[in-house]
Amino acid sequence: MEYKRQRLALSRTRVRAELAGRIGNLQLKEGIYARAGGPLLALVSEQAWVTADLREKSLRHVATGTPVGIVFDALPGEVFRGHVESIDSGVREGQQAADGQLAQPVSSDRWVRDAQRLRIQIGLEEPLPALATGAKATVQLFPANNWLFRAMGRIQLWLASQLRYLY
Repeated sequence: MEYKRQRLALSRTRVRAELAGRIGNLQLKEGIYARAGGPLLALVSEQAWVTADLREKSLRHVATGTPVGIVFDALPGEVFRGHVESIDSGVREGQQAADGQLAQPVSSDRWVRDAQRLRIQIGLEEPLPALATGAKATVQLFPANNWLFRAMGRIQLWLASQLRYLY
């Protein structure tokens, strides 16, 4: 009887992926039961994107379309081109929960507190070779209206790309 019930449950089971990708961290073994909505593997998207968490004071003159350069740790010596697609409007820290309780300020024992960081989404202007999800990169913003700072930024990023060979 148990066998028939298991076969019926299996016939009603559908496994779907929201997007195309590769399977990683597969945790299935014979005899393991899957729960509805429970993770058994990671699906890694084949779509590449880059995000960067930058200090909010660094974003003062940054807008959608600002050019950026990207150096991936896994690809030393190569500089990729991109542009800012979007800048997040805020972060969770500092938001008050609507729970009827008093606000609790974030405390720090540092003399100079850490700068707040905002996330930017970067659009790539050229195809990338396959990289691992979560690959680390250095992102350099290039000011659009100052040729000297733009040139200095490009030199700094080129130097960073060369230093990736060493570490």
